[in-house]
Amino acid sequence: MKLRTTLLMGAILGLTGCFVVTPGHRDDVLGGGQSDGGQSDGGDSAVAPPVDAGNSVLVDVCGDSTADYLVLRDSMPPFIVDTTGLVNRVSSCGSASAPGNDGFLAIEVTAGDQWHFHVIPDPATAGQVRDPFLYLVLPSGSSCDTRACQHFSNSCEGTGDEHFAFIAPEDGIWYLGIDDAMAGGGVYQIEAVRLQCGDGDKVHGEACDETSATCNNSCQQILSDTRPNEVEANDNAIEANFVEIPAINNVTLSGTIGGDSCTYPDVYNFRVPIEGSAVSIDILNTDDSVCDNGSLTPFDIVLRNSAGEVRAGPTTNSTTGCAELRVAGLSAAAYFLHLEHATPIRDRVVPYKVRITVTPP
Repeated sequence: MKLRTTLLMGAILGLTGCFVVTPGHRDDVLGGGQSDGGQSDGGDSAVAPPVDAGNSVLVDVCGDSTADYLVLRDSMPPFIVDTTGLVNRVSSCGSASAPGNDGFLAIEVTAGDQWHFHVIPDPATAGQVRDPFLYLVLPSGSSCDTRACQHFSNSCEGTGDEHFAFIAPEDGIWYLGIDDAMAGGGVYQIEAVRLQCGDGDKVHGEACDETSATCNNSCQQILSDTRPNEVEANDNAIEANFVEIPAINNVTLSGTIGGDSCTYPDVYNFRVPIEGSAVSIDILNTDDSVCDNGSLTPFDIVLRNSAGEVRAGPTTNSTTGCAELRVAGLSAAAYFLHLEHATPIRDRVVPYKVRITVTPP
């Protein structure tokens, strides 16, 4: 396989927060200057402005071993790609349609590596209406098999951002597809961050990265009965809030969900310490009584294991209509509680209280 330059810039420049640039700033960057500083982000400090990667960083055909392309092995500063000159080679990813022009970024990983990927339509490109679709797949022969499509984000309708976290299950080169749920191409800003938990540098895609009572050694915010409020962003397994279950075997957390055009879940991580334990998940009213109205739960409660597999699916209380979860005989292991909704909750922000109870056998 013919490879060009390896990209190793992110560790030097530093990456935190989601990125937004003004039209003037983008023009200045693409013209070779970086003078006006017209960028803001959602993280703890400013990030390097997006660079113009052109299409040299993209592969037009996923898994094409004859292509002359860049291989990303570490974080890259936010960069801009243009798919308007490409074509639609991948029309779907899993069960979702992707009729837009697609390009692919090659990423070489080592098993256990953690990455965060983020794409938005370039806000400085006037007049474009796009609906980005981001996915990560392995090559299969001379192409990529997107039928399973386990790692992807098609969570926002319209021009919203798409992002997801990835833990590499094996060594190899993966392909990040920059695609769209609308036909045609567009100009996008991309961020690819290799996470290095424990280096003391909180970057975009890490919930925290310090030694403290509120940040564990997996760079997750710690919740407990004395710190019960959800800490955002917590919409994936890497940034999930870690929940300490007290000796009384249950804890009640508070959070909100909805209020936008996206379907990102809220995710909580906890451990079952004793083999064969049972877990109950209940939504509570504001007075801490058990949910008695299904309108309080416009989401499904799903329990997943560390591999992302569903360990217990959603159920609905036949009397109240409230979502709840009951499962017994769990292995002593880590689990992830997902509050999921298949369609956006646009009309309101839904506050909730969720009680997690772990009962030994």
